[in-house]
Amino acid sequence: MIETVCYRHPDRPAGVRCQRCEKPICPSCMNSAAVGFQCPSCFNEGVKSVPKTRTSLGGVAARGNTPVVTYVMLALNVLVFIAVQSGSDRLLSDLVLYPFLVQSEPWRLLTSAFTHVAIFHIFSNLFMLFQVGPQLEHMLGRFRFAALYLLSALGGGVAVWLLSSPVRPTLGASGAVLGLVGALLVISKARGLETTWILVYVAITAVISFAVPNISWQGHLGGFVTGAALAWIFLQDAKRRRSKFSR
Repeated sequence: MIETVCYRHPDRPAGVRCQRCEKPICPSCMNSAAVGFQCPSCFNEGVKSVPKTRTSLGGVAARGNTPVVTYVMLALNVLVFIAVQSGSDRLLSDLVLYPFLVQSEPWRLLTSAFTHVAIFHIFSNLFMLFQVGPQLEHMLGRFRFAALYLLSALGGGVAVWLLSSPVRPTLGASGAVLGLVGALLVISKARGLETTWILVYVAITAVISFAVPNISWQGHLGGFVTGAALAWIFLQDAKRRRSKFSR
């Protein structure tokens, strides 16, 4: 006979038993399994025991096709933009990258990559993120895509720190976005895919970076090189995994 109360919620009646541990569970604790229902503990253990599927580039494949990390990065940039527009000048000053402050305030290398003050600046960066982000996130998996974005942003910040004027403020997601473009270029080249539009975008960005005042070519270059290097590492890891399982 089934006990009258749930083993996790003694104040609730139990209708079934867990198919794995056979403990009585209430409707809120019932997780649909291949056969019958399982309690939360057994269900979570079962999920952990399922082998992780890998993307074509060796990352852990996400459940579902929603580019969650891309949307999170878009949202963070928009939220910081709103905060800067509605906040004090001190907030903006605390976020942007001043190379001479990096040693004492290293977070600026990353916070500056989420900071914008002009509508066109944030629109152009987020438009490109929206264009290439979902594709890369699907190929790399969420964790590797997040690492690619953040390390590209950091690479751009480090390049500004090392190569820019110590007192010149820098901000914007261009380094992170160009890291994604660099990664997509390397991956597309390795797979024999069309790269014309990527090369055109990189060429136009390079011209603008050097021809237009107040554009940080250092941040663009640092982000692009970092993203391309990480993509090469991901490709080598994927090749190693395929070689390992083909033996």
